[in-house]
Amino acid sequence: MRKTGIIGMAVLLAALFSGTVLAQGLRVAVVDINKVLNESEAGQAAKKKMEARYEELKKKIDAKQEEARALKEELDKQKVMLGKEKLKEKEDALQTKVNELRQLTQEGEKEMQARQGELTRDVLKRIEAQVDALVKAEKFDLVLERSAGVVYFNESMDITKRVLDLVNKGGMDAGAKKNPAPKKEGSGGK
Repeated sequence: MRKTGIIGMAVLLAALFSGTVLAQGLRVAVVDINKVLNESEAGQAAKKKMEARYEELKKKIDAKQEEARALKEELDKQKVMLGKEKLKEKEDALQTKVNELRQLTQEGEKEMQARQGELTRDVLKRIEAQVDALVKAEKFDLVLERSAGVVYFNESMDITKRVLDLVNKGGMDAGAKKNPAPKKEGSGGK
């Protein structure tokens, strides 16, 4: 058991030291995909499409809700004066409106989720294409996504702004090498 622990520690130390030797030649970059997604023109356009469709659905739902509310008020006012058959008929009509409202709401939620996924995928494909082009142009060995657990990085490694600019341009000229970001010594913490 003790031999296994000593061998394991030796292997771990060897891996650490060989990893630092290999890492010295790596070109590493960090990108904040969420920032590009939210701040890019394509991301903003997708968000506006979502908001416009949401407003359309909201108007339909509000109209159905108003119909159901009006029917309920009418039923409450006439409850005493209506016979059993008429009362049952109005209650059934109210229940039908409530069911229609529930169904419309569920369908609206499903549609919004599907549209959001579709629009987000489209923008993410554009972002990914620009990251790939920048990686090839700048010959990066490793690109890390900022929200994926990056605790610290030097600001000179951040390519988010460059990717955002490429996505906004339409980025078909991403193969053209851009000037690297100025190096900031000792800054970071992002």
